[in-house]
Amino acid sequence: MRSRFSIVVTVAVLVGVTAVVGLAIGLKAQASCTTASTPTTPSGWPITPAGRIISVPEGQQGLPGPWGVALSPSGRLALVTSSGEAVEYETTELFDLRHMRRTALQTYDGLKGQSVFYGVVFSPDGRRAWAAGASQNCLHSYNVTAAGKLIPTGDIPAGVFPAGIAYGHTPLGDRLYVVNNLSSINPNGYEDPPGHTVTVIDPRTGKITATIDLGTPLFPLDVVFSRDGRRAFVTNLTGRSVDVIDTRLQKKICDIVLSPKSDPLQADHPTGIAANPVNDQIYTANANSDTVSVIDSKHDRLVATIDVSLVPGAAKGSMPVAVAVSPNGRRLYVAEAGENAVAVIDLRARKVVGFIPTAWYPSDVKVAPDGKSLVVVCTYGMGGHPNLCGPFVPVANYPNSTGSPLPPPYFYPGNWYYPPLSETQYVGTMMKGCVEKIPLPGSAASWKEDLAHWTREVLDNNRAWQRQPSEPPYLHVIKHVIYIIKENRTYDQVFGNLGKGNGDPKLDLYDDSTAPNQRALARQFVLLDNFDVDAAVSQDGHPWSTAAIATDFVEKVWPFDYADIYSRSFDSQFVPLAQQFPSEPLASDSSVPRSAAAATVGYIWDDAYVHGVSFRDYGEMTALNSQGQWYSDMTHLQARFGDHVDANYPGWNLNIPDYTVREPEWQREFEQFVKDGNLPALEIIWLPNDHSEGMNPGKATPGSYMADNDLALGNLVQAVSHSPYWQSTVIFVVEDDAQDGADHVDPHRSPALVISPYTQHARIDSTHFDTASMLATIEKLLGLSPMSIYDQRALPMWSAFSSEPNLKPYDALQPTVIPFGDPGYPVNTAHTALAAWSAKQDWNQCDEVNDQMMKQAIWQSFHLGSATSSATILATQRTHER
Repeated sequence: MRSRFSIVVTVAVLVGVTAVVGLAIGLKAQASCTTASTPTTPSGWPITPAGRIISVPEGQQGLPGPWGVALSPSGRLALVTSSGEAVEYETTELFDLRHMRRTALQTYDGLKGQSVFYGVVFSPDGRRAWAAGASQNCLHSYNVTAAGKLIPTGDIPAGVFPAGIAYGHTPLGDRLYVVNNLSSINPNGYEDPPGHTVTVIDPRTGKITATIDLGTPLFPLDVVFSRDGRRAFVTNLTGRSVDVIDTRLQKKICDIVLSPKSDPLQADHPTGIAANPVNDQIYTANANSDTVSVIDSKHDRLVATIDVSLVPGAAKGSMPVAVAVSPNGRRLYVAEAGENAVAVIDLRARKVVGFIPTAWYPSDVKVAPDGKSLVVVCTYGMGGHPNLCGPFVPVANYPNSTGSPLPPPYFYPGNWYYPPLSETQYVGTMMKGCVEKIPLPGSAASWKEDLAHWTREVLDNNRAWQRQPSEPPYLHVIKHVIYIIKENRTYDQVFGNLGKGNGDPKLDLYDDSTAPNQRALARQFVLLDNFDVDAAVSQDGHPWSTAAIATDFVEKVWPFDYADIYSRSFDSQFVPLAQQFPSEPLASDSSVPRSAAAATVGYIWDDAYVHGVSFRDYGEMTALNSQGQWYSDMTHLQARFGDHVDANYPGWNLNIPDYTVREPEWQREFEQFVKDGNLPALEIIWLPNDHSEGMNPGKATPGSYMADNDLALGNLVQAVSHSPYWQSTVIFVVEDDAQDGADHVDPHRSPALVISPYTQHARIDSTHFDTASMLATIEKLLGLSPMSIYDQRALPMWSAFSSEPNLKPYDALQPTVIPFGDPGYPVNTAHTALAAWSAKQDWNQCDEVNDQMMKQAIWQSFHLGSATSSATILATQRTHER
């Protein structure tokens, strides 16, 4: 995301103040609206929304990752729920769509455990509304005034973790049906207990009248009533099915299987659901299969499945997540989060007739009651921008901390920097969503012309027609790939003062004293100064790094795990191993229970397994704490996959050094592979210790942890480059995300390395690459298939290579800061700023800490010294302010 603005013009949206909003494109415009200043996603796809958008500027509260939208019966008001910043706050917001302004804002404090999820609904008269309270196990209820005010009227108990909500006229009277996504809240585990109930509420009294048991827990998500109100239909994420409820009996009467045994992936992750207003059909958006299911609600049966892929034969990843039907029942609109578009389906022909471009990640769509416009909410809006203050939390007294973080302004070396108002420049919170209103063409001729233009734009934006360059012939010698995944650094943190490339020296934290090998490798081989990770945090970062996608389920739930008061487990990274490693061919076997977070077509090890490519995994998505625990967890998989996994290699455990334990264990096996001449074609290695434990007293300083991680990498490259496999090997190094630092270009920009005799030319390559580009390159080198649309369309990294190999071996450099694990390594003291906060964190699970505070702790350790107290910091700031 290289620019904040494109042709779309957005201005501050304040309660009671009309916003000035520009048209994204003229409907009949023929020229491309993409310009040099057009914002892009980390994948490099331009963001060019049709219609008009309402967004909230930096520093103002609002639209922190919207997930759901409901329209008032008149269509004048839109009520939007946002939970994308559960780490700080969540909102319900009311928008006047006639004047394109926000009229009401209700915030919920994530730091106090308050929450909102995507479920939201109006009463038929438009005077009342309800929003899902998620981890508060309630519905937030409101009165809605004619002037567009939102007046909270209290919270209603609604079962565990309410998700989808529907209001219907049933044989028993008006009822709210609330889907319970979980059966209990289990924030300390690695997978949540899935829900299996629907809570029924009388909207007049706010009382629960029934709890309907759906049977097998399958993460139910959304609900809709049939036209006559006699049935309710509930989507099940992991069941590939829809439950049918008799609303008079208030009982589940059957389920409708959407994926037959002959094609178990036909309808994976049914998510959003909608009913046709003029006939008896129900539609589900199947997020992981890129399909829409058509259900006959009279006979409770599946009648059709519609492919909504952008192009025929595409890999999965279009990610249909929500559906809406036109008032005349002839068109279905499908929000495709993966394509930044809305698909348009002709329901009589049951086929896609075109696509409409939206902002980034459309998560819900509704049709205006008059059918003349669409309303779309997009979770990530127009993307991000530089985060010079990335390490900081803009509050003077953070909960649970006796050491106060710096209040604004922040010290950007050389001057004091005031971010806009109170904005937190954390990648997980700084990307605001938007509300998009798209006028629809009025005539058949206009529909044909405008939809053709919009469709071309989506195809161009998303590279759907672009042919990727083939692998250069000189790289056919490459037979082995070593893929290393590290933790959470930005480009400027590590390479900011490298002396070459597009870096900001003021933001560099890890210099040659702590990261001499990473920096030497960047200088000696190829410096990639325009590489973005596709993820925001580790919870979506590890799926992105191994599957080239994070599922919609992952995107929806990770903010709750990153909240200061956790309300969901870390279920999208370390899912039950039998369900994820490898998940293929298990993913296509409907008899195997699967995690809601697992990627449908699997991960890169599945890709290798299916293609008969030898592979071995060292720690990635396997171990939790120690070699012993890991081995006992994996014993049941040894018979099938034992030769693919090193049971002695520890995964996440910051008490275990990278360079004295993890890398030597890898090297022990590598030397045996060299001796036997059977090095696997693909090795996946997790080196996690550049994460650090912040300022945790008695633990290694962030610099010492980085030195440990850096030396492990240097020793690994040294071992490979001095071996017979050097000429036939490429080592790829990526961070899973870039959440723990600042960058002067974009919060997703991150250090990445490509190490091979064919990249040892000391060049700078400023081509825009991303995580999917790296995976695409690996796949093409090893003859694997794309895992998603992202690696299928990604630009391979051929420009980083040269036709002339340089076989000079690499010799590891010793950091001058003593690495963690060596005698005398530096430790944090109890008097360090944020030491008290760090000591209270759970470092036993990956990223089970507040990462905004984590970033600040790392910054302070470098710029203010390990013995600097909060009082000294604040006094220093006041001196500078004077």
